[in-house]
Amino acid sequence: MQYQTFLSKRYLKRRWAPWAATVAVALGVFSLISVLAVMEGFKLEMKERIRGSLSHLVVKGSAMRLLVGEDPLLQAARQTEGVEAASPFIETLAIYKSTVLDYCILRGIDPSTEPEVSDFDLYLLSDDEIEQLQADPFRMLPEDRPPPDPQRVADVFSLERRRQMLRWNLRGDAGVGFAEEAPPQGLVVGIEALRSGRLALGDIVQLSTYSPVSYEPRIGKFIVVGAFQSGVYEQDQRWAYSDIRALQQLLDLWDEEAQDMRISGISLRLADYSQASQIKDQIHQEISRRMDLDPTEEDAIPWRSLEVKTWENQRENLLQAVEIEKRIIAAMMLLIVAFAAAMIFLILMLLVIEKNRDLGVLRALGATRSGVVQLVLKQGMFLCITGAAIGLLGGWLLTENINAVHESIYRATGLRLFPPDIYYLEQIPAHLRWQDMVLVCAPTLIFGFFGSLFPALWAGRRDPIKALHHE
Repeated sequence: MQYQTFLSKRYLKRRWAPWAATVAVALGVFSLISVLAVMEGFKLEMKERIRGSLSHLVVKGSAMRLLVGEDPLLQAARQTEGVEAASPFIETLAIYKSTVLDYCILRGIDPSTEPEVSDFDLYLLSDDEIEQLQADPFRMLPEDRPPPDPQRVADVFSLERRRQMLRWNLRGDAGVGFAEEAPPQGLVVGIEALRSGRLALGDIVQLSTYSPVSYEPRIGKFIVVGAFQSGVYEQDQRWAYSDIRALQQLLDLWDEEAQDMRISGISLRLADYSQASQIKDQIHQEISRRMDLDPTEEDAIPWRSLEVKTWENQRENLLQAVEIEKRIIAAMMLLIVAFAAAMIFLILMLLVIEKNRDLGVLRALGATRSGVVQLVLKQGMFLCITGAAIGLLGGWLLTENINAVHESIYRATGLRLFPPDIYYLEQIPAHLRWQDMVLVCAPTLIFGFFGSLFPALWAGRRDPIKALHHE
């Protein structure tokens, strides 16, 4: 056994002060691991929920001119390699009036093809689920729901469903201005719009918006026939869906020049999202090629400015904000690790001062400068590595059992650290990546190394003669 190892063990067994640095390192690593795991879990959960309500790719026209040529656009997209499905949509901002006056983002979709490009059929709620979610304002959909049925989307917008809702709304009173045989068009709203009391199933809603063609205000009446829960609070409060054909008529989107209805764009689902960048370029090239054809040709598409975006491009600012927030928190938490490294530095400096005579004896007995440096450096790195290992293990255990710990705290104190009404989550999402573990451990070991290196170098440079005469 080398004398450095023997003396290091002897010193650490007889002193408790050095272990305070180990505790500080462990707490720093534990905090960093836990925070980064929760932040990563929030990011993944949010991305999954946002992605479910959006398609992989979207081909979108300008807000004022929109796109024309729905059939050739869909044909061009569906014939592109890697595209599994395509569906048209219209998106506009509208003000609705029922019991209150508020605004919403109104999306017109094709009920028969929308389930092929998004998870709208998965988010669509049954009447029983709507009742249960309204009774409990914090409740989310259970994970063991039956598999989505695309036919439900068509059923909720069907004439029979609208008649059913109008029949329920009338209750023998014909004062709403609609006959049961000719109900208004259907509207599916977010569950938070129902929970807040702004809307209710069967409500006749007056929607006010403007036409991008004539620039004139347009007003229409719709009936609330269903609700959805995407898991994104803003969408569940502000988004509303209607049949695309009804919205085209409301907005008066007939294009005289092209003799066709305008659309905002088309949504696409890809077979492999990792190929989104290449497919995006291919679709843009193909549509641009068809726009350059002679208008008399069968595959020609009337020229309009367009852009092709992934769902991440559409929510780029939000996703970047979450990632930047994660980095800022990680940088702030690294201050704890830096503080722990400073403790190692101070403890080793005190060790060198306290053991000045002993170090002189070692040098007199033949120990080299590098041997003394290794002696001090080993002690510091042992404290740092031990603290990092304990913190890493503790962070991993908390990440794996974070919801059980949260429930225990709630039962003991009645305090919810993550209220569902704020975070819109029934459970705390946590995901520990190996990259985050490296991000935490690497700076910890680097800080610990430099915190140990300077006292070690100072100890190695001590004059053994002066050290022996120190006392």
